[in-house]
Amino acid sequence: MTNPPRTALTTLRWLARALALAAAYFLVAKIGLRYATIGPSISPVWPPTGLAVAALVLLGPRYWLAILLGAFLANATTSIPVLAAAGIACGNTAEAMLAAYLLRSRAGQHLALDDLRAVRTLVGGGAWSALSLWWAGDYLGALVVAPLFLTWLPWAGPTDVRIGRRAALELSLVVGGAVLATMAIFGGLLPASLLPQAEYPYLLFPFVIGAALRFGPRGASLLTMTVATLAVGYTVQGGGPFVMQTVPSTDTALMIYIGILAITGLSLSPATARHERAERALRTANEHLAAVIQSSPLAIYTLDPASTVLTWNRAAEALYGWRAEEVIGRALPTVSQDLEDHARLRDRVLRGEALRGVEVTRRKKDGTLVNISLSVAPLHDAAGRVTGMLSLAADVTEMRQLEGQYRQAQKMEAVGRLAGGIAHDFNNLLTAILGTTALVLEDLGLDARARLDIQEIEKAAKRAAGLTRQLLIFSRQQVLEPRALDLNALVGNLEKMLHRLIGEDIELVTKPAASLGAVRADPGQLEQAIVNLVVNARDAMPQGGRLTIETAEVELDRSYVTGHVPTRPGRYVLLAISDTGVGMDAATKARLFEPFFTTKEPGRGTGLGLATVYGIVKQSDGYIWAYSELGHGTTFKMYLPRVAELATAPESTRGTPTPARGSETVLVVEDQEEVRNLTQRVLEARGYAVLAAANGAEALEIVDRHPTPIHLMITDVVMPGMNGREVAQLACAKRKDLKVLFVSGYTGEAVFQHRLLEPGVAFLQKPFTPDALARKTREVLDDGKAT
Repeated sequence: MTNPPRTALTTLRWLARALALAAAYFLVAKIGLRYATIGPSISPVWPPTGLAVAALVLLGPRYWLAILLGAFLANATTSIPVLAAAGIACGNTAEAMLAAYLLRSRAGQHLALDDLRAVRTLVGGGAWSALSLWWAGDYLGALVVAPLFLTWLPWAGPTDVRIGRRAALELSLVVGGAVLATMAIFGGLLPASLLPQAEYPYLLFPFVIGAALRFGPRGASLLTMTVATLAVGYTVQGGGPFVMQTVPSTDTALMIYIGILAITGLSLSPATARHERAERALRTANEHLAAVIQSSPLAIYTLDPASTVLTWNRAAEALYGWRAEEVIGRALPTVSQDLEDHARLRDRVLRGEALRGVEVTRRKKDGTLVNISLSVAPLHDAAGRVTGMLSLAADVTEMRQLEGQYRQAQKMEAVGRLAGGIAHDFNNLLTAILGTTALVLEDLGLDARARLDIQEIEKAAKRAAGLTRQLLIFSRQQVLEPRALDLNALVGNLEKMLHRLIGEDIELVTKPAASLGAVRADPGQLEQAIVNLVVNARDAMPQGGRLTIETAEVELDRSYVTGHVPTRPGRYVLLAISDTGVGMDAATKARLFEPFFTTKEPGRGTGLGLATVYGIVKQSDGYIWAYSELGHGTTFKMYLPRVAELATAPESTRGTPTPARGSETVLVVEDQEEVRNLTQRVLEARGYAVLAAANGAEALEIVDRHPTPIHLMITDVVMPGMNGREVAQLACAKRKDLKVLFVSGYTGEAVFQHRLLEPGVAFLQKPFTPDALARKTREVLDDGKAT
């Protein structure tokens, strides 16, 4: 429903406008009647018609009643009868409504007469009424007065068109000149000897034409109104070149002159309006283009053939550091060290070639170098000649750094997979070596001469097993026993041992955080990582120095993560180990965590210390970064995810060892013959009945045919054909009470990640000693863990 107060307000507003319009019509009509020369209410130019047409065009046809009222009052207050006044008022209202309808329907958006279609509508729409002197006066009123309102009222013309001070002054001078010229011509001030009197009025046409071409519809309407007003005023008073023997002939000549003058100005003015619109459109397009260039995140600048800067946007200022006023009109300052390279690119572009995505190094204002992805295109003039170059530059320095970090991470991952595979093969070999040496040592007497040699073989094999273990740690394939830890407590427990490790010439400083959350990691592995980093710091300070270990809680946000691929944002516990040693160069830092890479002299290191640290941290879902410069020491920062759990104390060791002998039946499934034979020998020596199979098919055949119970199956995980998991599933389906122990040269973590085993099953890591195999076998049989 319509809101009554709002409806009342709208009605009052309409009534106020209608009364104001009727009053204006009445006053203008009274002014027009002062120049009535044909009867008491007929003038050569009837101004109220122009007012009525403009009002109905701008305000709408619903104000016709105001026109009717104003016209009736204006005529009724003269000597003509009231009935005649009503008829004249109806005629004035009808012609104004018709002209307004034609203008609104045909002129469209060009009500300000800035288009020839609107001018033709106004000129032709009233031609039908030029049938008598009375209607011709109305027609001229529409031609002379209506354009003045349509072009000068602010809500009629284009809202973005304003006349500046200079244009206003020029228009004032033109109007003043036209006034003086009209007064001289119609006041009889010019001698008859120069021109015939009838030709003098046409000297006023240049004023109207000039105003139309210079100022458009506004200038044309104002000059036409000025000249017409003065011409009618002088002629009615009996002066001017149009005065003839009879009134009709005088008015006819005057009206023809005014009509031609008005039509000439109105017809020429749209050309200026079109020119102004084109200029505005061009100016708007240029401003938009300039705004786009200035808002672009890419550096955009143009050069002439001599590499002089022509334009320089804000992104170029941010990229290179020079402000626009510092470089425009001068040689491009970014290529002072790459002149030959720039010259080659420039010559290619000036030959018409467009370059895309060329990576170059450029110098910034502060002297630093920046990697740029540069696209350059030739600039052509209207004739197609190359007149300069358009350059678009993007800073790819950070992107290249991130790519380098990503490639390094990929390389470390690939090296880790390779190390894990090598460790698996070595573990199979070492299992046979360690097991065989252990069996030989059991058979030899304490005084046997070969015993020492066998023990040396065993020591070497154990050292090799240690190396493979480090490789597995680096490749993140070591079996961990993670628990919630307090890093402050962990570092505190290690502090005495670290003092002995680094020597007296190095000062050890610990800075534990006052409040520190827990992390989830394997305590033994994390201690190993700290020891390795401390040893690395000790070796970097041969003349002594300071070693600092500190902890803190940190929040890694997206800005940090962006520059440290592949870190994820979140809450972490920081463990930082810093030294005041010799530091490292960029080449060393790039290979820092690679296995077997070392800067130490031969015999002083295996190159696996930092690789081991890297593997421990990564397997604990953490990140490690090194910060170092030559002569300024090194800082390693380990970020471990903070957990909400409470830190737990280390578990106590078991009091009594598990018995290692038995009499059960064990099925051994192993594709490596030397490992299979060793396992069989070890178990048989400890009282077990052993069945051996080289693959899954053989094992299942034994399961089907063996007449007595099989208590335990020991199977390798990775085998040709069926893997250990598949063999165990099929065997357990046939013998419900069968227990399974899995063994592999890969680690438990690796086989779990590849879904070769389910978490929680019994698993023994190769290489293993005979005692370890016997204990694990006994443990599985006694614990009763079945697959």
